[in-house]
Amino acid sequence: MNYKIALQIFNSMAPVFLLIYLGWLAVQKGIVDKSAKKVCSTLVSDFVFPALLFENTYKAKPSEVFDLTWMLAFCLAMCSMWVVAYLINKVVLRKDIRQSAMQAMLSSFPNMGGMGIPFLALLIGASSAISVAVGNVIVAVTVIPATLFLLELGSALAGETDKSVSGWQIFTHAVIKSLKKPMVMAVILGLVCSTTGISAYLPKFVISSLEITAKSCNFVSLFAVGVAIHGTKLAFSKGLSVNLALKCLLNPAIVWALVMMFGLTGQHAEEMIFLLAMPTATTATILAYQWSVQEEEASSLYMASTALSIITLPILLILMRSYIPGVI
Repeated sequence: MNYKIALQIFNSMAPVFLLIYLGWLAVQKGIVDKSAKKVCSTLVSDFVFPALLFENTYKAKPSEVFDLTWMLAFCLAMCSMWVVAYLINKVVLRKDIRQSAMQAMLSSFPNMGGMGIPFLALLIGASSAISVAVGNVIVAVTVIPATLFLLELGSALAGETDKSVSGWQIFTHAVIKSLKKPMVMAVILGLVCSTTGISAYLPKFVISSLEITAKSCNFVSLFAVGVAIHGTKLAFSKGLSVNLALKCLLNPAIVWALVMMFGLTGQHAEEMIFLLAMPTATTATILAYQWSVQEEEASSLYMASTALSIITLPILLILMRSYIPGVI
């Protein structure tokens, strides 16, 4: 790899990690209180990220959003990782149903909002937000409800919840709850506007407000990641080592294999590999605390995978430019 390519990769990725460090430094120096973590996370998940997803989705043609080949490859890659992680935690590490389900989610659910959007926006462009939007919808109807179903099932088997509630009720409730999240609703509304032509009649002040909010996504989301990882301590264990290997090594390998299998090239391949190779999602970590399952392991995996992404993401870009046609 020559000097010019190395410099190009550095210039593409350095802003991402610099802004994450800025968020961490702001807490370290007392400029921002640690309690800002909740505020920053809410801004990203409920306002900034949905605004960006809606803005890009309502402008897109339905054919640009519904790329069935990409959607199927993405879904298979993420769900395969979830299943593998669940089985390894259940059979090899001998964790119970709830612990295995949570670790599966932590290993397969990537930080598409906090790091995926700003990372791809800087590297590829704003059009990459469409892939992020589709990815979030897929997450909302696959790994999230599957994880919540097993968490509820584990609690029911342990006698902690009402056993009269059926598995189907648990699953459908989880799907509906996921679809009601602002980031998913933003995509659905954007698609409705795009397919029906309503987007042409949206008031100018609404569009301007969305644009202002969306433009802050890169900074706010990366700053929020920096705030979130401040003070997080790594709890080294066999489980962390195994799940970190699953997240940072096996996960990219599975995604790469499916990219090859489906013949994805160029931007489509780059978006899929990078999105699924992102560190553990903040949402997954928060869910671990809400359910009081694998809290320490969740924080450790979130911290470790975010730190390791400084190494893994540039390596993936180098490999993609060498072996996948159309990646520049």
